[in-house]
Amino acid sequence: MDEINQYYKILELEPGASLDQVKQAYRDLAFVWHPDRFAQNTRLQAKAQIHLKEINEAYGKLRYFLNDSQPQTIPKRKTPSQTQYSSPRRPPSPQPSPSPQRPENSNANNHFQQFSVHTHQPHSATSSIPWGSLIATFLFYALTAWVLVIYKAPVWSWAVVEGVAWMGMTVLAIEGTGSQRCWAIALLGAGGGAGWIAGNSVGGIITALAWAMVGCSLGLIAGTEPKARTVAAVVTIDGVIALGGFLAGNGAENVLLVIVGSIIWAAAGFIFGTIVDAVIGLKTGTGVGSMLGFIVGAWVGAWSAAWNSTRSKAVAIALASAGPNIIVGLWVAIGIVAGVVAQMVAGEKLIELFNGFSTFLILAIISGLGLGFGWWLSTIIV
Repeated sequence: MDEINQYYKILELEPGASLDQVKQAYRDLAFVWHPDRFAQNTRLQAKAQIHLKEINEAYGKLRYFLNDSQPQTIPKRKTPSQTQYSSPRRPPSPQPSPSPQRPENSNANNHFQQFSVHTHQPHSATSSIPWGSLIATFLFYALTAWVLVIYKAPVWSWAVVEGVAWMGMTVLAIEGTGSQRCWAIALLGAGGGAGWIAGNSVGGIITALAWAMVGCSLGLIAGTEPKARTVAAVVTIDGVIALGGFLAGNGAENVLLVIVGSIIWAAAGFIFGTIVDAVIGLKTGTGVGSMLGFIVGAWVGAWSAAWNSTRSKAVAIALASAGPNIIVGLWVAIGIVAGVVAQMVAGEKLIELFNGFSTFLILAIISGLGLGFGWWLSTIIV
């Protein structure tokens, strides 16, 4: 009986509801949670598919349960037209549930209007404002501004931070939802800006360019749902580019050896990993051994080539002396990425309560206040 009560709960009904009530609840919920209504948002569409599957299962179970529990009455007199229905009762054969694409409801549009009005009532909006994410956005941008001022970062660093923040807000306002594409663009910009500032802090323009490329690719990967092999390839190549960019920015010679060494060792590691997969009979679709061999081989080759460079000692000295700058760059990078993530999380909620322009305006004010507060705090401390 607990299972039956759970099915009632899924259909948002009280236990003991009639079959007609079950049918009506199913039609309403099938319309509300039909995946086609979320065609522009893959995340919500996947969630709707899960809900619709649960709704269909609950409806089928309850319909069978209620049909089977109905009392039977045997008529005193049978007519020829009734004879075929008076045979001993058999378990009802499963009938296809009404297609959620066309719910059996002549007032489908009315249900949609009622659902929309319910989710946009003023008191609901007030209770759903994402205060936590907005506060986090304010604090992360304040942290970023504080670090930039304390360590006297160049003026263009401020432009990068503000540009990344505004790009994320603009994309969110235009997209109108927190879609996967929206997140990919926002994190791409955040990663690129963070990589540029961090790279410039430890190696100058050359390192900044290399690390900006790495940041863009990592941000794009984080904002999408790539396959495991794609992630492994991107992370491996990014590691080599980051090392090569740092060496080149600090005056190392023969940086090309880093690339060549990583390619050779990556190939060797991939072959070795593939052999291991075959020996142990690993039949997963990803090929864990070959991926790990590729990653480890590429990084070992890159670092061994860097260590054997004619100016490896000079690079090691530069790395040691760049310690404070590395810390500054990492703090700024963390602040930018975390600020954009908090901003996007808040924007996903706000875009459901307000229009795109209002969402943009709220996020712009919060991030601007955060930057201003961080700047003011740093001047007071200094």
